[in-house]
Amino acid sequence: MTNLLTGYLEDRSTAQYFCFSISCEVCGEFWYSSSVPFSKAGQAAEHREKRELYDAVYQREKNRARLAAGREAVERFSQCPICRRLVCDSCFLICDEMDMCRECAGRLKESGEPVAP
Repeated sequence: MTNLLTGYLEDRSTAQYFCFSISCEVCGEFWYSSSVPFSKAGQAAEHREKRELYDAVYQREKNRARLAAGREAVERFSQCPICRRLVCDSCFLICDEMDMCRECAGRLKESGEPVAP
């Protein structure tokens, strides 16, 4: 599931912090990952070689932050087994037969409780 969520992450990073977001495909609400500071933020790169090094460090740290955001998102999102959309815990219902998003549950006349109220 983490790999699936990582593909949905939108990059909201800046030069100082790494942050990613996902929007629920049912309600449209955005979730934002925890912000992770860039270790070299605010440090001046006096010459081209140092900038090149900082760029490489930035990409390495950004990739790590993206993976961490994917692991964090697993706790808040599910994929509906019916429509295959990615939905937040408020829109994902625990039903008797099969857990699913609230729109599919309504269409299939299933009742359930949201994972998160």
